Amino acid sequence: MKISRWAPGIAMLRSYRPAFLRHDLAAGLTLGAVMVPVGLAYGELAGLPLAGLYGSMLPLLAYALFGSSRQLVVGPDTAMAAIVAVAVAPLALGDPGRLALLAAGLGVMVGVMCVLAGVLRLGFVADFLSKPVIVGFMHGLALVIIGAQLPKVLGFRSEGDTTIEQFASMARRLGDTDLIALAIGVSSFAVILLCRRFVPRLPGAVLALVGSILAVVWLGLDKQGIAVVGRIPPGLPGFSPPALTLDDFEALLPVALVAALLSFSDTMITARGFAARNRYRIDGNQELLGIGMANLVSGLSQGLPISASDTRTAVAEAAGGRTQVTCLIAAAVVAGVSLWLTGLLFWLPQAALGGILIASAWGLCDFSEFRRLWRFRGISLAGALVTLVGVVALGVMEGILVGVVFALVLLLRALAFPVDAVLGRTPDGGWHDTAHRSDAAPVPGLLVYRFAAPLFFANCNQFRDRLDALVAAAPVPVAGVVLDGAAIQDVDLMGCEVLSDLHQELEARGVRFTIGNLRDRVKRDIERGLELLPDDDNVTYPSVAEAAAAAQKR
Repeated sequence: MKISRWAPGIAMLRSYRPAFLRHDLAAGLTLGAVMVPVGLAYGELAGLPLAGLYGSMLPLLAYALFGSSRQLVVGPDTAMAAIVAVAVAPLALGDPGRLALLAAGLGVMVGVMCVLAGVLRLGFVADFLSKPVIVGFMHGLALVIIGAQLPKVLGFRSEGDTTIEQFASMARRLGDTDLIALAIGVSSFAVILLCRRFVPRLPGAVLALVGSILAVVWLGLDKQGIAVVGRIPPGLPGFSPPALTLDDFEALLPVALVAALLSFSDTMITARGFAARNRYRIDGNQELLGIGMANLVSGLSQGLPISASDTRTAVAEAAGGRTQVTCLIAAAVVAGVSLWLTGLLFWLPQAALGGILIASAWGLCDFSEFRRLWRFRGISLAGALVTLVGVVALGVMEGILVGVVFALVLLLRALAFPVDAVLGRTPDGGWHDTAHRSDAAPVPGLLVYRFAAPLFFANCNQFRDRLDALVAAAPVPVAGVVLDGAAIQDVDLMGCEVLSDLHQELEARGVRFTIGNLRDRVKRDIERGLELLPDDDNVTYPSVAEAAAAAQKR
């Protein structure tokens, strides 16, 4: 049980349902077929083609063992490959062997950082990813994937750092579209969607891959300018720790910190997005451990630093994957292809790969979520749209940051302007909101007020202004003010100072001020904050009724 707590994959395998095997097998074969060329592409971006392929094998096994997501697929991605290309490659001074060493060392450092953060229970930072942020991210991510893959389908390169710039670049070059590449990409896309709609048991992506390879071979499409994956060197990675010097460690440390933050953030938001779609929960601390172990294993096996792969996760989900057994099968497929079948992938057209990834991106979209957010609360829809626009216009991580900041602003606004209520007494002696209980009648000369939020620096002045306005607007001069503290979960020193000033001001005007129904911890804090009161001047009472009775005695 103790081992299963740290390695959820063991518990998953022990309780595995045989009925899942055919789904996971089909999804694993599909995922493995996609991961080989995709891994090579990210490795090429980093300047280490084989390192991208190596990062698509053992890390899948490590995450399947230690991660908490049932579906998440990890591997090299654009962000990690770009970090290696931009921040690590200059340190290698043009030496491929040294670049491979530094990239592997970076993976090990990222892994150690994430594992330590998981052990220290720092996964709570992922709780700032709200539902609107996740919805906006998933749909923005679909557009990012489509923007990145459309040039392969259209048969030309696009320019631009953001998705909007890439779409604009493609719009200007539509006249250069290669009709054969377009036919291959559209056919692959159509095969996947038709299989998903009418024959869900068939792995549409595998059919598209096999069909496109056969078309290239039989029709000689590569001789007509259709881009293919090309030669892939066979072999498996070794397993050894990178021998970094102290200078290497110091140079890579800031890069590793950034990479660890990016890797965990991307992992959490992708894992939560797919978990929400499939109705289960993600453990942030376990995700830190899972992505940390995956990066550690990748570095030790000469792979690139890795992160969650939203595109490949979408491929696995669309192919019917149910559990992490999908990733175990995919890792075996990648290893088998790397040993014996690399020659077959030479003819794989890039347009078919683009069509498959666009079909996966389409599967990420659920437009009913926007309607649901609108019906619940308009501002929630605004949060999703802000995140979506940020992802498309600025970039994935920048868009997530925009969405999180927007959500935090809404949170602070809710705390600064919380729900409050004037309470009246009901015939049974209780105190309830007069706006919601017709039998709750205000007591003349007594103001009973409920403040439904923590009382702290951001809202204490709003609290004071609201209470002053209620006292001034009372139809009968107020002789007692009672604060219902049931909904005040916390109070800071500034909040205590406002309560103290309010108490002294009301007492000077002959108005009795009392507080009822406080939580024990909040009561202790408030009593410390009101320590200047005379010993016989009690302010806090166990209930609103007792506080009201004390206020009415004057």
